[in-house]
Amino acid sequence: MLIAHMPAGYIVSKAIKKQTKYSLIFSSLIFSIWPDLDLLYFYFFDSTKTFHHTYFPHLPVVMIAAFIITLPLYNVKRFKSMRIYYVLFFVNWLIHLILDTFTGGILWLYPISKQQFLFIDIPAVYNHWITSFVLHWSFAIELAIAAVALAVILKTKNTNGQLPSK
Repeated sequence: MLIAHMPAGYIVSKAIKKQTKYSLIFSSLIFSIWPDLDLLYFYFFDSTKTFHHTYFPHLPVVMIAAFIITLPLYNVKRFKSMRIYYVLFFVNWLIHLILDTFTGGILWLYPISKQQFLFIDIPAVYNHWITSFVLHWSFAIELAIAAVALAVILKTKNTNGQLPSK
């Protein structure tokens, strides 16, 4: 996925909590793309030798382990106000991996298997991979997710045409 992660993060923030503060929306947007921070390593250190979906932020086993390890913190009273961020973080991480499964391939059974699972294989038809992605029919799925996010934004506006206050 190229453009659908942040719109999906916005949809997630509104689905989890209808009256979402800007801090929750912003956090959800960041959480929705955080696994792709591995692109910094991919481009600057790895020189694009290893497919970035094999790095730890894109491994479901790492997400599950992080969830299990941090779950005891969820019930600590002192962190009660942070629970919504915890939920948003892990839900967005999971949604990110699901979206990447459509066209990018995710190692859902790692470390048992190194088989990448993907629904749609996009052939490299054009000189640049982005062109191949954008001109493939599957990009319509990303546009649909962005359109849903835009519809949610427009529905969220109050009668004065303003977004909810901070």
